[in-house]
Amino acid sequence: MLLPKKYISVSQINLWYSDRQKYIDRYFLNLPEEPSIYMDFGKQFAEDTEAYIKNGIIMETFPDFYIDKIQSFKGLEAEKPISLSINDIQVVGFIDAWDMANNRVIDFKTSGRPWTMDTLHNSLQMKVYALAMFVNGDKIPESQINWLGTKRTKNGLSFTGESYELNHTFEMEELLKAIVLIEQTCKQISEVYKYFLKAN
Repeated sequence: MLLPKKYISVSQINLWYSDRQKYIDRYFLNLPEEPSIYMDFGKQFAEDTEAYIKNGIIMETFPDFYIDKIQSFKGLEAEKPISLSINDIQVVGFIDAWDMANNRVIDFKTSGRPWTMDTLHNSLQMKVYALAMFVNGDKIPESQINWLGTKRTKNGLSFTGESYELNHTFEMEELLKAIVLIEQTCKQISEVYKYFLKAN
């Protein structure tokens, strides 16, 4: 199997299905990713969250309404890298926070559209994280989403002040289906990439 990168990530898979041309531009042609206010906003919150979980530092850009909540995550392993081998496919990613004591994968999401239990159940990202930690342990971990609402403003984006958490433990059948999807997607990408290389 020939992929444009030596690895695959959930963001690559999601982009492959959501916008095939953008995937080709970014991973076949190595064109720079177009910036967006949503990406920049999410990246800033991720950096602020990591700063607190790792070092107990509250950045100026961190939302005041979430300070009490974030304190419960202090001292956990932030931005934990994961690497999962599926046959000859290397899947990589970073878990926002890993709670080893409670066998729990924690992820933070900022968006205008609220996350629901269905969103969590269908999240390939959370299934991959759960699978990676299960392989390294002996029990499927709990998956937790911490959602913070956002809204458009004249200056870009801001938090609405709404937040909540969702918790779910995936069944083995759900994780196995995720493996099949990853394999099928990589096969598709490989076939198109081989054709691309021949044509160029």
